[in-house]
Amino acid sequence: MDLGCYSLHALRMLGPWAGGAPRLAGARGGERAGAAGVDEWLDADLEFPGGATGSARCHMACDGLEMSIRIVGSRGEATAPNFVLPQLDDRIVVRTPEGERTERLGTRSSYTYQLEAFAAAVRDGAALPLDADDAVTTMALIDDCYRAAGFEPRPRTRI
Repeated sequence: MDLGCYSLHALRMLGPWAGGAPRLAGARGGERAGAAGVDEWLDADLEFPGGATGSARCHMACDGLEMSIRIVGSRGEATAPNFVLPQLDDRIVVRTPEGERTERLGTRSSYTYQLEAFAAAVRDGAALPLDADDAVTTMALIDDCYRAAGFEPRPRTRI
């Protein structure tokens, strides 16, 4: 679930606009050849309390790198072709009945934003946009996906 954490977290972040946190409706996955218990791909279907649905698809052995997100609503849709790596493609394509437009958000690395937030927290006491509870909630969803797809959750380690 290396790459899947990004899509699952992104779907979780849509909860405030979809009636609340999503719940897992189902998942399917496949093992890496020669590596029992290691997922090579996983598809997860989620449902939001407000009736919206979402899907997360991740595949570690595909031919290309695609980390897109597409949000479809009653008045149109928006697609970010590479929401995890904006330095490679910073577009958001918005389609409505009136037409299509492309917005560019800047090609700074997402890691740059993370580093700046961390530095502001350490230097100035600024609140971080995400916390340990958020990470644990995402990991619980990942574990649910593993179980639903027939995998065991990753083993816990002691520090």
